[in-house]
Amino acid sequence: MTSIDRFSQLIFNIYEAFTVALYLKEKEYLKCISCVTFSKGFDKGRLLSVEGTLPGWVLKHGQPLIIPNFDKDETALGYYTKKEEIKSFMGYPLGTEGVIVIDSKKKWVFTEKEKRILGGFASAIIEEMEKEKRYLETEEKIEELNAGKRIFTLFNNLLNTRASVKEILRECAHISFGDMGFIGIEHNNYMIIYEIYGAEEQSFLNKRCQNCIASMVLDGGRELLLPYDSGLLKEKPLFFHEENIKARQLFGFPLIMDDITFGVFGIVSLSENKLKDRKIPTLRDTSMLFSLYYSSLLTKKAYERTKNFEPVTGALYFSKFLRILEEEINKEKRICVVSIRLNAIDVINRNSGVTFTDMFLKKVYNAIRQCLGNNAIIARKSGGHFYALVDIGERSGTKNALLVLNKIVSKNLVDEKRFDVEHIIDSGVSFYPEDARDVWELLTKADNTKI
Repeated sequence: MTSIDRFSQLIFNIYEAFTVALYLKEKEYLKCISCVTFSKGFDKGRLLSVEGTLPGWVLKHGQPLIIPNFDKDETALGYYTKKEEIKSFMGYPLGTEGVIVIDSKKKWVFTEKEKRILGGFASAIIEEMEKEKRYLETEEKIEELNAGKRIFTLFNNLLNTRASVKEILRECAHISFGDMGFIGIEHNNYMIIYEIYGAEEQSFLNKRCQNCIASMVLDGGRELLLPYDSGLLKEKPLFFHEENIKARQLFGFPLIMDDITFGVFGIVSLSENKLKDRKIPTLRDTSMLFSLYYSSLLTKKAYERTKNFEPVTGALYFSKFLRILEEEINKEKRICVVSIRLNAIDVINRNSGVTFTDMFLKKVYNAIRQCLGNNAIIARKSGGHFYALVDIGERSGTKNALLVLNKIVSKNLVDEKRFDVEHIIDSGVSFYPEDARDVWELLTKADNTKI
């Protein structure tokens, strides 16, 4: 029994009432929070209209009301489902927040004295409600702090691979009364669903989303906090048109790195539960942590993709090429090593500058790729010296490709009149195992075998 219920019971006993009820205002209605009654027809769950009921009149006018000889239609009371032969009524406002009502089957039981006594109870009830309100607010703040601590701990465990993003999404959905959480990341002008909780993963994971509500957060770069049963959610899909869910509410937060929005963190209601507005600050803080986590993850992936490739041409670093060549030799595969050396590179750099030289080297790399095929592994050792590893069986095929390459570089990419070099390009080839069985011997043989 709550303290408010104990007040109701005490008032009920002192006044020998038929019914005592406490109502609080909820929008345009009064909601019963406590009652003691002899009536089987008292409807505690019924919302009373402020207009047209006696409890509503007391609250609206902010004045006590005594009807010692009640002769009105009992529907004016609003809380009974059947006739109870009520003879007396008294109501007292609880500030501007609610009202306490007492009725009796006896006439003339409520007087000015009883009204003054009830006023004392009303003041005590108001004070008690304020205490409970402050207590609940404190509890909610503690819960918010605990929720933030739990989420922070999950992120810490995520970095140590002891937790998953899905667990964090589940916690965020739980504290905000949501049914689903998701992470979307931008990829080639689309949003891809990276992680999801609360839905069938196979229906959503790695799916491409565009022109949907979730991608609006990505496109706009700002929060999208939709109300429950938003018209926008009825007009557009959350992710894509063929989705098998019906979103009722969305809290969407952008993931940002260096002022660039690259993803979305969202919590969704799919049920009758409304998302808790009080959890928005916690979810906003979580989106910042997700931003840090995914920006780090994406940066690491980008580094992993590019760490083995030199930036000028996009060719492999020579050290990586050597490791691959050694692995292929250990597999006893028949391979071909190609050496391509640009004799004009110093003259080009001296006469035309670094920018032109870099562009020229990039064109040479593309020409090598074009002539030797997309499966060729190409590295630049230094300056204008390239090596390529080709998994090919015919000597003539590779040699013919190199003759074509020599012609492309000599005739189409460089104006020979501009650079006074007798041989712009030298190329050679060696084969494993015919020409050599050692990595460096293969490279030397390719350097010394001119085509």
